[in-house]
Amino acid sequence: MYVLYTVVYGNVEDALFDLDSLEELHAEETLGKFDAAVIDMQDGKPNIVRRVDRPHVRIIPEAFGGGALPRQELEDAASELTAEQAGLIVVGEPTLEKGFDQAVTRSAQIVKRSLDASADEIADELREALKS
Repeated sequence: MYVLYTVVYGNVEDALFDLDSLEELHAEETLGKFDAAVIDMQDGKPNIVRRVDRPHVRIIPEAFGGGALPRQELEDAASELTAEQAGLIVVGEPTLEKGFDQAVTRSAQIVKRSLDASADEIADELREALKS
């Protein structure tokens, strides 16, 4: 079972700030495993600004789309954003719920879903959440 959060921001800096806060909580062992990415539109193209997975367990390199958040699906989700917006996509263990509200403080909109899903189902959820 996974928890999926899709968070929309007015700018990339706020999304990166909240991602850093999630990483701090993971370092303090408050959060379990998670995969996260900050996405935006850059020059009219979907862009993955920063990507993290905690702990680093990815065997397939980023270029090949490893992790719970496949690269192509993140780019597809980013295409739903306006030029001014940024998104933070986080998929993790249920322990993510313990500190999420503490870490994510600068968002404009948050959509949370519980998933028992494959990577394809997660990708579908991502696109649907960003459309809301």
